Amino acid sequence: MKSSRLIAAVCGVVLCFCATQVPCQQLDTFSWSSKHYRVTSDSSVTAAMEIARKLEAALKLYNEYLHFDLDRLALPLRVRIFSDKKDYDSYLNRLISETRSDFVYISYSDPGRSELVGFQREESDFNPSLLHYGFIQFLSAFVPAAPLWIEEGMATFLEYAQYDPMTESFSWKANYAWLESLKNLLASEEIMGELTLGDLLLITKEQAQARIEIFYPSAWGLVHFLHQSPERKHNRILWESLAVLAEGSTLGANSRNVLEKAFRWVDLVELQSSFESYIASLMTFNDLVRLGVDQYGMEDFSTARSSFEEALKLRSDNYIPYYYLGLIAYQEKAYEVAHSFYNRAQELGIDAALIHYALGVNFFADQRYDQAREYLLKAKELDADSYREKAESLLQRIEVMQ
Repeated sequence: MKSSRLIAAVCGVVLCFCATQVPCQQLDTFSWSSKHYRVTSDSSVTAAMEIARKLEAALKLYNEYLHFDLDRLALPLRVRIFSDKKDYDSYLNRLISETRSDFVYISYSDPGRSELVGFQREESDFNPSLLHYGFIQFLSAFVPAAPLWIEEGMATFLEYAQYDPMTESFSWKANYAWLESLKNLLASEEIMGELTLGDLLLITKEQAQARIEIFYPSAWGLVHFLHQSPERKHNRILWESLAVLAEGSTLGANSRNVLEKAFRWVDLVELQSSFESYIASLMTFNDLVRLGVDQYGMEDFSTARSSFEEALKLRSDNYIPYYYLGLIAYQEKAYEVAHSFYNRAQELGIDAALIHYALGVNFFADQRYDQAREYLLKAKELDADSYREKAESLLQRIEVMQ
């Protein structure tokens, strides 16, 4: 997701193209109109309806931050989703003579013809793209020339929100996809000196494109910092920045207005220092896993558990935290809990021999010898070099105990 987003940004920083004519669509299309969106799909009316529902939920999420008067939307926001990437590429080629690896918001001089264009894929990839570019479309409908750090920073800040189909709502979830990149930038004084917070607040499209690898993580980081900082004076800056955006202003005028009104209460040098300290304090999934492994190695099981649980809040699709949580539960003689964690690690693709051995040991400790024998024999079969000796030792003990 991060790489495709950067590739798209390199080609068009605000991900918005000025077009003059929409070519005739060759495929059969189906449309569905909700309160604020008109969605076109080449798949089915049901697909268009489901996307419209998701977009309405996204709009509610956006407006929790922007507080726009939705009655000012004279026309529904247009969204076109293709079921096949090839058809998406063909459409963009006819329209702008280019293709994109991600969604794109296409802007016309007539706002009623502007549209967000994308393509279907796995929900874990589709939702972040819909949220990201949907935010740009929504913001542009009210403020066509918002400061770039707000536009891209907010879009990235919100894109990992989780959708609940039962309540048809999105709940915010931290997006740390750019955290490691930003930490590396901040650690390099030479690189970071190329784009201070003062520069970021007034950056132009051309400047952002020229320094895209710095701009993108910096824009996300600034928004995340201002929103999540425990200091209310920092939170206030973000809310005031959003409040002073003006619909009819240029990018330069809006950027200066935000700087002069929302940031007037702080010293930018001090804010830069607070920003860097805050970002340095954040931990990525990999950071938390490494910390948890070290804590487990020191037999600090309670602290290790907390680290792995925090890691799972960022990524629940990786087997490592589940495996170590299983080890911790085993150490605490909570064998059923350990069994559950091991099974989840197995579902997520952990080494088969390793998890069979761990389950065998767990069943042995729980005195469930038949199950222990089954898993230990399988571990030995899968990787004799690593587990034959250890498995046979336990198997011999089982024979004695039974």
